[in-house]
Amino acid sequence: MRFLLKKRAVHLAGAMASREGTAHRWLIILRWVAVLGMISTTVIAEHLVPGLRTLPIFVAISAIALVNLAWSLAEKTRSWRPSVTWQVVLDVLALVPVLWYSGGISNPFASFIAFQIVLAGLLCSGRATMAIASLALLVIMALWLAPPLPLETARIGGSEVRKIGHFVSLTALSTFVGLFVLVYAKQLGELRQEGARNERLTMLGRLVGGLSHELNTPLATILLASKDLVAAGRELQASEITHLSKTIAEEAQRASDIIGVMRGHVRPDQFTDTLELKSFVTDFTQRELDRLGFDGERVIVAQEPVHLSVLTAGLCQVLSSVLTNAVEATAPLARRRIEVGVTLGDSQVEVSVRDNGPGISSEVLSHLGEPFQTTKGGQGGMGLGLYVSSTLARRMDALLRVESPEEGGTLVTLSLKRAASVFSVS
Repeated sequence: MRFLLKKRAVHLAGAMASREGTAHRWLIILRWVAVLGMISTTVIAEHLVPGLRTLPIFVAISAIALVNLAWSLAEKTRSWRPSVTWQVVLDVLALVPVLWYSGGISNPFASFIAFQIVLAGLLCSGRATMAIASLALLVIMALWLAPPLPLETARIGGSEVRKIGHFVSLTALSTFVGLFVLVYAKQLGELRQEGARNERLTMLGRLVGGLSHELNTPLATILLASKDLVAAGRELQASEITHLSKTIAEEAQRASDIIGVMRGHVRPDQFTDTLELKSFVTDFTQRELDRLGFDGERVIVAQEPVHLSVLTAGLCQVLSSVLTNAVEATAPLARRRIEVGVTLGDSQVEVSVRDNGPGISSEVLSHLGEPFQTTKGGQGGMGLGLYVSSTLARRMDALLRVESPEEGGTLVTLSLKRAASVFSVS
């Protein structure tokens, strides 16, 4: 349950970081559009109103463009990212020199100050929005003192220039607001999906806790009964009964171990076991593929034997889940192939499972390992197999990776540390 709460916190932090990053990128884009719009309107205004002082306006626009260029480069290199609040504050202040030399509040484009308050309301906290609104009010009061537009020099008359200015400013403002609200609505939809995913994660935590408690009692009974059955089989010298009873006991113990790991509880005898990985993976793979009824090509590639300390129950569950997915992915194919490999490195051992199925799309791949995220669509998958496997891998201080290579299929790799380590549930 503690792990599920940590996972939910990570999801929320990731959602907030994603929201901040999206807002930052769109502010940069909107700022470039604003720079182009200010340049074009200033050029047109210079032609219509010859008495307008355009040099300070172009200097202010150039400063805005340089700052935005620096932020764009920082975003690409991910070296630094100013907060959205400070970006909106600087945008409000940047409008001061542009509007001061173009008529102050008599400039139709002064309404863009209100647009900055809209941005703050959508992207910033309530306190920051109030601060930006207060700043905008101070800017408006300061622009009241700005010299008016020299409309007496207008070539087509002052009233006509005002009409053109109001038309262009309203059109531009409506376009800006509509575009940004559209982007924000898309982002809001993503946040709602993230919220629904977090609710399901909380529900899963409660479900796991309740089921674990309820399953422990019947599993303990099965273990005791199977051990008695093993003893009875030996007394009767019935080897088949003894073998089946041992299988029941081993599988029940495996289920009990997995429940303990998922709940974060470990018995004193549930530390890592030392086993020879090459033989273990080879034997387990053959038994599991036989159990799953896989009739395609099997390729097991393993180097020299290596002894490793691992949690056997966790390793079995991960391999079983990955092999099951591989068998189901290749089911529709005429020529099915599953390749299992054990590769030794300097500090780790990799156990890989590759199939020749259809692969996984990049959109689904980015969410694999999350609860209820499945590639099986309407085939009955709940999306918990890889989630449980990822949890077990972390409990074993290992790493589970899922890839979809360019040549097709799916490659799942479990990286285990070679150095012996004590099993941890932190």
